[in-house]
Amino acid sequence: MRILPTFPDIKCEKNDMNVQTAINAGHFVRFVYDNFDNSSKATNLDGKPVITPAGQPVVAGMNYSVLKTIYANDLATDKSPQQQDPDFVTMGIIAQNAADPTDIVIAIRGTVGIWEWLQDAKFGMRAFTNVPGAGCTEDGFTDMYDSFSLTTGVSAGFLKDVTATIPGNSKVTIVGHSLGSAIATLLALDMSANTTLPVVLYTLASPRVGDLSFHNIFNHMVPNAYRVANRLDAVPNTPPPLLYFHVGDDTELLPPSNMKLDLLCEHELTNYHAMLAALIGVGAQYPFECGCLKTA
Repeated sequence: MRILPTFPDIKCEKNDMNVQTAINAGHFVRFVYDNFDNSSKATNLDGKPVITPAGQPVVAGMNYSVLKTIYANDLATDKSPQQQDPDFVTMGIIAQNAADPTDIVIAIRGTVGIWEWLQDAKFGMRAFTNVPGAGCTEDGFTDMYDSFSLTTGVSAGFLKDVTATIPGNSKVTIVGHSLGSAIATLLALDMSANTTLPVVLYTLASPRVGDLSFHNIFNHMVPNAYRVANRLDAVPNTPPPLLYFHVGDDTELLPPSNMKLDLLCEHELTNYHAMLAALIGVGAQYPFECGCLKTA
């Protein structure tokens, strides 16, 4: 990999990832964040057009809609004790392109706030039994993935339900941010190992997910996996190395010098979009999160 100069002070370790495609993928996650109602938690997004807050398609010239909402059992946290019930919450969507029903995007959000994510992460290990020989994965992420369902109830098999919902010749793009990146990684390996569907994975701000065995089998079975990480973001630096390993081809971002050194700002999806956009000269279209740039 090589270091490429970009907009002032922004650099990345660049591979063959299409930057605009990574930005587009992140828009699907932003849609889930924007349409998740924390008061009702299990927000049904079925049938909704996947559009920006301005009402534009998240991918220019393409019309996607939500085929199915993805739910999961919320993980109780010390930070948010009111969430210690087993209720299902909206975690993602399966989106379908109106012009090409085989074009499927699965987007998974992270927790609403980095502090909840830090509480959710258990940093213990357990075997990832969905794929024989896949080693061990972080138990908090795996618990969440195991609870995934297309209904607000326990599923007999999430992957089976997904493949029964989408066309059999689908091309699947999976994308996640933060905790959602970890779960997207588990889904990408599960789908690659247990179906014939071609899978492409984009993760933004992903933590490490599994051990060396997981790393090896993932990189063998999911060759089209692209991981974007801000070097100063705390989340991609957890769980600790030596026990856990990153997967996929990496694009490492360095924020501009006028960006605040703030835990939330470094992790915010909006700022990931801004840094990626700067790499291809469209930074003006993707401003940084309000309050995350130094004023003077």
